[in-house]
Order: sequence, then structure tokens, then C-alpha cells
Amino acid sequence: MAIAVMRKLRVAAVSYEEDKILDALSKTGAVEIKPLDEEDAARPVSDLGAVSSRLEEAEGALKELVASSERYAKEHKKEFKTEKDGFLVTYEEFMTADGKREEAEELIEKIKSLASERARLNASLAALDKTILSATPYKDFEIPFSAFSNTPRVRIFLGMVENAAEELFSGLTEACVKIKGNAVLVLTLKEAEKETEEFLRGLDFALCPFLKEDGTGKELYARLNEEKKNLLEEIERNAEAEFALSENERFLKVYCDRIAYEVEKAESVSEKMLATERVILLEAYAPKGSEEEISEALSSVTDSAYFDFVEPEEDEMPPTLMQNNGLTKNFEAITNLYSPPNAKEFDPTTIMGIFYSVFLGFIMGDIGYGLFMLIGGGILWWKNRVKDNGLKRLAAVFAIGGVFAIIWGFLFNSLFGIGILPVRVMPPLLEGDTSWHILGIAIPALLVVALEIGVVQLFAGYVCRAVQAWRRGKVWDGILDGVVWAIFSIGVGLAIAGLVEELNMKMLAYVGGIAAGAMLLVSMLTAGRKEKLLGKFTKGFGAAYGIINYASDILSYARLYGLMLSGAVIAEIISGYALTGYGGGTGMIMSGNIGLIILGVVLLLVGHILNLALSLLGAYIHDARLQYVEFYGRFYEGEGELFAPLGSKHSHIFVVPKAQKSNR
Repeated sequence: MAIAVMRKLRVAAVSYEEDKILDALSKTGAVEIKPLDEEDAARPVSDLGAVSSRLEEAEGALKELVASSERYAKEHKKEFKTEKDGFLVTYEEFMTADGKREEAEELIEKIKSLASERARLNASLAALDKTILSATPYKDFEIPFSAFSNTPRVRIFLGMVENAAEELFSGLTEACVKIKGNAVLVLTLKEAEKETEEFLRGLDFALCPFLKEDGTGKELYARLNEEKKNLLEEIERNAEAEFALSENERFLKVYCDRIAYEVEKAESVSEKMLATERVILLEAYAPKGSEEEISEALSSVTDSAYFDFVEPEEDEMPPTLMQNNGLTKNFEAITNLYSPPNAKEFDPTTIMGIFYSVFLGFIMGDIGYGLFMLIGGGILWWKNRVKDNGLKRLAAVFAIGGVFAIIWGFLFNSLFGIGILPVRVMPPLLEGDTSWHILGIAIPALLVVALEIGVVQLFAGYVCRAVQAWRRGKVWDGILDGVVWAIFSIGVGLAIAGLVEELNMKMLAYVGGIAAGAMLLVSMLTAGRKEKLLGKFTKGFGAAYGIINYASDILSYARLYGLMLSGAVIAEIISGYALTGYGGGTGMIMSGNIGLIILGVVLLLVGHILNLALSLLGAYIHDARLQYVEFYGRFYEGEGELFAPLGSKHSHIFVVPKAQKSNR
């Protein structure tokens, strides 16, 4: 549950050692450079603009290569396995990629050149297609276009009209009209030229654009198609050439992330470091315990730099580095989804992870669904075990939730909605008497269980509030704002259990009521301890009014019951129709009818998979909501910035420790 204590590293070095010092700090994976406070101090000259342009060009070339290769492989039914982002490389391979800059830049230029050439060829093809379309009406003309020239007495109009027919030209009395397909030839005397033009304009007559061409329409059409054939061959050769470069995709992705690292260093230089003509100065955060490793890394590349470690100032807020074990670490994804804790509070991930898993298991509440979650999440975690990414952590969360779903499934006696055990530990959900009575009012028994679970988490939230205050030396705040309300929660939980008539434990109602009442009185009397005069009274009244909010918070946990109930009902219906039948009937699979058997199997598979997916989605969202609103709201501050060591941000690769090998 700990957050790493940060120390501040200060480094002063000669300017020409800047690059190797930053590389040495990056190699440790334990240093995050922080902006210095001196706003008006000199900044070292940085090539940020140039290296950013290199990165933009490299990423553009990579995107073009992948897109064109996928398109070519699909069109030609060839195999193209793109290197999915997140593949593993060694630190050595990552760092040496910059030494292959000439090779990489040559590859990028080839890709850019081929892409530019393809764009030109495609533009030419589009223009040629348009020309061929215009020439199509004249493709059977065996008379040279020169034969359609005007004479001193006759005007000749050769062109095209959509859906040309003789009746369209019936109003053209002083002209000779010939129609061939959509091609129209009109001959008229010079004196009737204007009237003929006006008439043809009304028919959307398109004058032939090839009248100045040599040869016939047939020859023109053949020549244009030959040009198109040659152009398509050029486009094909261009695509083949670019597809041949696809084998360099992995190398290009490594190179892109290597340039991105150079951009990160340049940003640090231009935005976070100070400099004179000869000296650079930087400050960075590093977790306590990493001082020796960092010192050795710096000493290995320079013997002239000065560096030391000091404690951050009181008003500084260092970045947050959560230190959890392998199991709990997976739940950091849930914590950070809301907001990372700040460096001056305690990490709630462990206790939140316990409640999250219990709630997730309660909502799913089925042995079969729990097994699916455990196996599916476990397989997905195993495939991503080397990479510390969000998918791996989420898979582990679902797998752990699956364990609790199996436990709750045994308590509920449910395997895909079917009871398989001779006894049931928890009250029934869908059969028999499913209610308990409180003050004579029938309430679903498992709803009461869900509310009691909520009381337990509220209790834990107040304990966390007390711990938070005690860590900061505020003993009385921890007792009065945390412990008092934690005891109040115990009293409420006991009172609820004591009021359940079926449990026959009325004494708990008295004990719980007295405890809750006493703690409420203490809270009312001490709520205004920091206020003056009237404020003491209003604060005390506010504490009493807070009981309404407390009750609504408990009722929020009814969503656990609602989500569990909806999934259980659907599961029972699916299994009922497929296996057990209803009302003494026979399920599809047991019917003996081959058609119904097949339908029953399909119903089982599709129905339970769909129900599992929908239930998981609802459980994931609403479980998280209960943590963020009801649990975190009692003590959590958040607003932290996660520790991001220099060189740790990659878009395409995952740099593995030295002990591991990259996949090739």
C-alpha cells in the first residue's frame, strides 16, 4: 500500500556531456526530470524542432508503409503479418537504432518517393478514365475526326447526348441528324447554325472534345486503353516495390520510438534544463533506494559532473510511484482510471482491490462464469506476462474476480444458473422464499446481504480516513473524523442484522443502535471543533443531517444485488430452456430431437457467452463506481501525476530488461 518516497537529484555538468548524461539516466529507468523553477534563467539551445520533424516524417512513412502493404496483401491475397505495437526489443537494440540513421532515412525516402509516385499515377489514372469515358461514344467511328470539319456552307456538330433517340431531334427540321449509340452527328446550313446550337443546348449536347485529334474514334479509344493498361502496370510495379519494403516495418517502428526518445530528451533540454555557455543544470525525481544505481550510471559516463541527492521541499508535490506486489499491482489500473493518488497520501490499491474483487465475484456469482473469467483472464495475462501494460493488468483483475465468482457461486449454489449442490449457504435467489423481514417488511434476502457488504466498505473507508490523518500527525482528526464514523458503521451493520427477523438476533439491533447513536452524538458535539460560535452549532447539525447521505450511500450498494439478479435470471432461463426444461418439461438437449439438441447447444454457448459479456461490462463499470464514489469519497485526494522516467514512453515497442531477449 506504499507510495515510493522520492528524492531529488541535482546534476551540474559541462554542456558537451549533456547527451550521454541523459542516456545514462534513461538507462536506469528511475529518473524523471522536473522543470526548474528559475523562469528567467538561460535555456540551452535544443534541436527540438529538427528532431520533431524527423519523427513526424518517420511516423508518416511508417503509417504509409503499413497501410499500403495491408492494401496490397488484401488485393493480391498475400500474407502480411504486421508487427503489432508492443513487441519486445532489448535495450541494446533500442539504443543502437539511432546508429542506423542513414539506413532508416534512406528507407523513409524510398517510402515517401513511392507514395508520391503512386499519388501521381493515381491522379493520371483518374484523368485518363475520365478521357476514356468521353471517348467511349466514338469508339466505333472509323472515320477520322478531321472529316468532321466545317465547310464554307455547312456546319457540322459532333457530340454526345444521354439516351439519344430520333424523336428528341424531331424539332430540328433544317438539319440532318445521324445517331449511333449516344453519339450524335448534326449537319446544318451556315444560316441555321445559331438555331441549331440553341436547340442542341437544350438537349445538354456535349461537343466532342477530340475533333482536333488525328485518326479515328476507334483508334483513339484503343490508344487510350493501351495507355491505361501501361499506367496500371506502373501502379502495380509501384505497389510491389512498396510491399517489398514491408519487411522493414519492425526496424522502422524501433527507429520511430528511438527518435521519439530523442524528442523527449530535446524537450527536457529546451523546457526543463538551465544552462550557461559551458554548463548545464538539471533536477530530477528518483525513488529512494535508487541512488546507488543512478550514481554508478552517471559515474560510468562522466568524471567531471557534480551530482547529489536532496529531499524535496515541503511544498513540492513529487510524482507518484506506487509500490505494490505483483498481485495487487494489477489493480493500479482501476485506481488510476479515477485518478492516481498524490505522493503525500497512502496508496489505497490493496484494500480497494480486495473490495473490487469481492464485488465483482458477487455480481457474477456463478461457478461456470467464474471459471470462464479465471481461464480467459489467465490466458490473456499469460500472453502479455512480459509486458507491464493495461491489457495484462485488466486480464489479471478479471481472473482474480473469477476466483471470487467461483466462491460466491458455491455459496449461491449456481453453475450456469443450475443448482448442483445438496445444500446452499446463502439465501435462495430465484426459488422458494427469497425474502427476509425487517420491521414486518419483506426485503429480498440477498439485497440485505449486499447492503451489509456496503456497510463493511464504508467502515473501511472511515478507517482509511483515520490512517490518512494519523500519517500526517493529526491524531484527533483521525479519531473524530475516522474512528468515530467507523464505529458508527459497525453499529449500523449490527443493527441491520439484528432487525432481520429470520436471523433471530434482536440483541444485535440494540447493541448496534446504541453504538451508532453514541457515535453520532460524539460526531455532532465535535464536528464544529474548528469553528467559532455559530459555526459549532451548524457543523453539529450538519453531522446529524449527514445520516441521510449515509443512508443513501448504503442504498447505492443495492446495485450489487440488481446486477447479480439480472445475470442470474438470464443464466437460469438459458440453462432452463436448454437443459432442465420448465414446469416439469424436458430441455432441448434432453428432448431426443436432433434439431432441438443442436439448437439447445447453440443456445447454451451463445446465450451464456453473451450473458457473461454483458454482466462483465456492467460489473466492471458499476463496481468501479462504488469504489470511486462511496469508498474513495471518504478519504481519497488523488490528483497525482504518475512517475514517468526519462525514456519510458514508447508508441510501438516494449523495451525488456537485459535478462530477457526480444522476440523476432
